[in-house]
Amino acid sequence: MRYKPLSVTYGIGFNTILYPLTFEEIVESLEKKGYEISPALPFPRPPGRMTGTGEIARKGKTVIQVDTSAQFLTIVDISIKSALTCFDEIANILKEDHDVDVNDIARFYSFVATYEFPTKKQAYKTIAKALRFSIFDDLEKIMDEKIWPFGLRFGGADLRVNSENWFDITVRPNFERNDSYVISVVFRNSDRVKTRKFVESFEERMAKVIGLIDR
Repeated sequence: MRYKPLSVTYGIGFNTILYPLTFEEIVESLEKKGYEISPALPFPRPPGRMTGTGEIARKGKTVIQVDTSAQFLTIVDISIKSALTCFDEIANILKEDHDVDVNDIARFYSFVATYEFPTKKQAYKTIAKALRFSIFDDLEKIMDEKIWPFGLRFGGADLRVNSENWFDITVRPNFERNDSYVISVVFRNSDRVKTRKFVESFEERMAKVIGLIDR
């Protein structure tokens, strides 16, 4: 099944009180790997600890962001493969250059993405037929209008939204053209292996989800 990633981010939240890297350390390592440092960063680099939020570097369409208040390092990219490759590259160079193993100080990992899956059908109508259940008969009586379910949203059972371990997936029609499905995901987990497994299989899993709706 064809699909198109609209946005992909993969990141790590640290369990430290202060951000574990200084401006000088992270910029030095990123420059060595060919990243273009954001002109918004002060120069010369301040010797103290790192503070602030936003983009610090980019290479092509790959963007590196930090949020020192939330203790976060994020890769914004155009594909899952590229984002994971970039993350591993940065983790390795920080370990080599500064003896900082980001995986040893991980509070959780985060994956946020939006994908578009084209269809030859009318997406809104197809979703409505697939998700119609008895409560809509009662809702129509209350509203005195014919109504359809507008999308599918589900998350992990027995998980708290405001916690390290959570996932939330939404499937809706493309609002502008109604010729595709848009899937959005938020996935967080403290287990690195579990997170990578989910991320690496995400496209295959979502194709199966769309298959359930678009049949």
